[in-house]
Amino acid sequence: MDDSRDRRDRSVVAMLTAPYASAAATLTGSPAMRALALLTAINALGNGLFATISILFYTQHLGFSVGFVSATLLGATLLAISGDLLSGRVSDSVSPKPMLLAGLLLSALASAALLAVEGRSSFAVVLCLLSLGQGLCMSSNTALIRRLAGQSPALSRASLRSLLTLGISAGALLAGIILADGGLAAFRIAILTNAATFVIAASLLSRIAVPRAAPGAPRRPLPVLPDRRFALFSLANGAISIHLHALPFALPLWTVLHHPELTWIVGLLVALNALLGAALQVPASAGIASIRTASSRLLLGAAGIAVSYLFFVSGWTTSTLLLVTALLGLLLVHTAGEVLYAAGTMELLFRLAPEEQQGQYGAFYGVSSGTMASAAPVVLGAAIATSSGWGWWALAGATMLLAGVIRAVSLRAG
Repeated sequence: MDDSRDRRDRSVVAMLTAPYASAAATLTGSPAMRALALLTAINALGNGLFATISILFYTQHLGFSVGFVSATLLGATLLAISGDLLSGRVSDSVSPKPMLLAGLLLSALASAALLAVEGRSSFAVVLCLLSLGQGLCMSSNTALIRRLAGQSPALSRASLRSLLTLGISAGALLAGIILADGGLAAFRIAILTNAATFVIAASLLSRIAVPRAAPGAPRRPLPVLPDRRFALFSLANGAISIHLHALPFALPLWTVLHHPELTWIVGLLVALNALLGAALQVPASAGIASIRTASSRLLLGAAGIAVSYLFFVSGWTTSTLLLVTALLGLLLVHTAGEVLYAAGTMELLFRLAPEEQQGQYGAFYGVSSGTMASAAPVVLGAAIATSSGWGWWALAGATMLLAGVIRAVSLRAG
């Protein structure tokens, strides 16, 4: 009886740990994959750290207004999209290594240059260079995974994404220490740390031998104007995707404005959001077998996102205990909305695009969604600046309206 129970317990443990064992085997299967995994983790650590502290560094220590920073970020993000398109074309037709290496080194230089910013012009130039560097890294990183993964690109990408999430979470936790200190010296150390992670990642990349594209390899498809239904889906989704910036961008500003003594908790919340998102994404995607269920899941997720926006409507309370409890509630509702919305969106992306034009439709989806989402700093900054919180009510209403448009368009397609 005991032997049977032991065997059953071991089989359950083996079943639960099998995905992690497969991921570990994938990431350690070759020297190139081991280097790529280490590169990903180090780069994610810096990204998580910088993303959480950057907006407060720009506004509190460099002294720029939220409006100016938001407008500059909008222009810089559009430049990043251009860099991504260039990187994708070169990576597919030649090799992703030069583009990724250039992106990492440019990002390192631009990050360090933030410490030398003295005025609006230099800030705009540095931020544009930083965004261009990040844009060059986007598609080239995806292409690099595809070249090195061999027969298991999907598993490799999923395993690296998990590693990326852990790195971002660790960086966000470190950011909590920086935010708790609040001093300029601490922010400078964090920015130099971020720059150093780019340099280390570039050094690791230089040691990876990347196979060149086969002669006559197809180039990445250029974005084309798809059918009206898919175009509406892509544009509406891009506008809703502003929610991805709510925690790393809006929450630090809101906390400093209303409860500066709790700034330290922002890094913890961003880290928990990343970890919970990674843990909940698989169950959130379960059971989606049709356009109808996908659009329903998306609508439910949008409702969670809309409700989370309403947290920012006021300064809430002077009770620290009640506020921390409310922040944890915000985290849970926002994260649940994110994973449900992402589950529905990814399924619709696959089902609404014709099978023979997946690449072209996917290119349009990426560019249009990225362009719309680039307005996030401006929109969220305006919502924070509005009196009586009506900007957040408008954002919540727009989220539900656009989600309804996506559902209607999707069902018409199905």
